[in-house]
Amino acid sequence: MKAALILTLTSAVVADTLEAEAKVVDVWGQCGGKYHNGDTACASGSFCKFYNEWFSQCQPGGNGQVGLWGRCGGKDYDGDTQCTPGNECKVWNDYYSQCVPGTATPTTAPPEDVAVPLNWLQSDAVCYNPMDGDSDTVANGITSFDACIIEANKRGKKFANWDDQTRECTVLQDADSYRLSRSCKSAAKYNLDKWKCWGNHDYWNNDVGKSTTRLDQCLDACENFSEGGKKCNAVYWVQHWDSDKGVCNYKYIPDTSKAPFVDDIGGTACARRS
Repeated sequence: MKAALILTLTSAVVADTLEAEAKVVDVWGQCGGKYHNGDTACASGSFCKFYNEWFSQCQPGGNGQVGLWGRCGGKDYDGDTQCTPGNECKVWNDYYSQCVPGTATPTTAPPEDVAVPLNWLQSDAVCYNPMDGDSDTVANGITSFDACIIEANKRGKKFANWDDQTRECTVLQDADSYRLSRSCKSAAKYNLDKWKCWGNHDYWNNDVGKSTTRLDQCLDACENFSEGGKKCNAVYWVQHWDSDKGVCNYKYIPDTSKAPFVDDIGGTACARRS
């Protein structure tokens, strides 16, 4: 009887252990955020990195250190900078540094399928609408928002949508409008060398003009727009409730180092780099 009881308890412990080991999130997978109903524990050697209330991601490292292929530096980066033993922080450009093997530092840029490209602004509760004629928009086999952005970038697309409820990824070439949905996340490609961009933000006031256009055209037009002696150096692209298209608000900001304000209607704020 005692032997049977011990065997039963041992089997239960083993089963619980196996179940616990199975319920972990692989590196780069989502581990938290509003409406996330999946697992939250990261696999060994990684930790759950908080980005915002909608998204947390398993990344290499932990305990104040960054694991192999994780980000360790760059402009506007405020995370850990020390790599795990055996790895070193490689500077690729002003905006991105990455932990690479210390004994064989690569000489080429990091592969695009390792981490989300930095020249994609991200927005919560926004899904861009496809334009007529856009094809090859469905991305099957994608399991996370980050993977959706990476897929869009690999295909040469400029917009990515991820729906947390349906777990669907769509990638778009162009977009001139969007819809608001709590289950949506989206990303849009932009020129990181020229602009600083934020999803769900707005530069209040300081308008010098406006036009109905796509987001990418909005940024291009700002470069050549001026009014009353004020040259456009910032934009706010937004679709208002009474419009079916996005509107580009051209702005002149005396101090572009100041951060924009939070916006709750899906707008995007961008400022020229000085």
